[in-house]
Amino acid sequence: MTKTQIALVGFGVIGKKHAAALISSTTCRLSAIVDTEPTAASFAKKHDAQFHTTLDALFSNTFVDGVVLATPNSLHAEQAIVCAKNKVHVLIEKPIATTMDEARSIITISREEKTQVLSGHYRRFNRQLEKAREIILSEKIGTLTGVSAIWAMKKHDDYYNAAWRTQRGGGPILTNLIHDVDCLRWICGDIVEISSHVSNHTRKHEVEDTAAIALRFENGALGTILLSDAAPSPWSYEATTGENKDFAHMDDCCYRFIGTKGSLDFPLMRIWTYPNEKEAAWHFPMLKTQQLEGADNPLQDQIEHFGRVIRGEESPRTSGEDGARTLSTTLAIMEAANKKQIVSPDRVGQTLNDQS
Repeated sequence: MTKTQIALVGFGVIGKKHAAALISSTTCRLSAIVDTEPTAASFAKKHDAQFHTTLDALFSNTFVDGVVLATPNSLHAEQAIVCAKNKVHVLIEKPIATTMDEARSIITISREEKTQVLSGHYRRFNRQLEKAREIILSEKIGTLTGVSAIWAMKKHDDYYNAAWRTQRGGGPILTNLIHDVDCLRWICGDIVEISSHVSNHTRKHEVEDTAAIALRFENGALGTILLSDAAPSPWSYEATTGENKDFAHMDDCCYRFIGTKGSLDFPLMRIWTYPNEKEAAWHFPMLKTQQLEGADNPLQDQIEHFGRVIRGEESPRTSGEDGARTLSTTLAIMEAANKKQIVSPDRVGQTLNDQS
């Protein structure tokens, strides 16, 4: 088969990982790189890809079926709209945009131009997470009543040498927690109410370093999230899944789901239930079973999925609308802390539905 031609825009840390996935793909081809760095030009030459310094140059000189946007968040909307107007499908690194107005603009233009927009929440391709979702949706642990999530890591001090990371919008809620928000939405359903407290007590930066968040899901389940990038712990998605080799693997859990018939911890995938329905109460011992899946490469799987979407073989697993709802939910966490009141992010989802 003819390989699907995909251009990469942005050759930073995550851009390099997308490039590696495209090179490894058997169905997609890295046809071009758009960046301004000499290292990007030499990489493109080495892998027989075109090199351009602007999107306009790309579309004037190179045929592509799709574009991966791995650029700074502030550029996502502008660049995604250019791609749509050139009738090119796009995979946008998270977050889809920096504001809901930008997200709506991307979605509106893509609908008008009949192009696909995928939001790069690649964790949805983690096989353990897929299994956790299957367990919850099949009610193997009964009706979901609650979920507890922790993301706690101590970032090195040099991380904050980049000034934007100390300023509003550069903290761990939008940078890191947005991934976990998407995971919880995908597994448990939409979040309809949020209350939160944030603190910058430890690092003293403008942005938060710690947050405590309470959630109400559309299905009635409740949830909590504890977040800190100033405290060492083994409890984070990155550390516990071992998915990203840049982080030491810790044999522990970051999410716990509780239902009316049992509980599940992730990513160890231990299911806790009572073996005898007649002895299903707190005085009796519980049975532990484990349902681990094989090793995977979610970023690679996401690229292959992008190719299938472009070819019309699949619908987006994380559409632009889905990415916008994850963004609105994450922004609502910050708004709830600022206003010191319960905030409902579903109004944004309703606006998006009205555009369908």
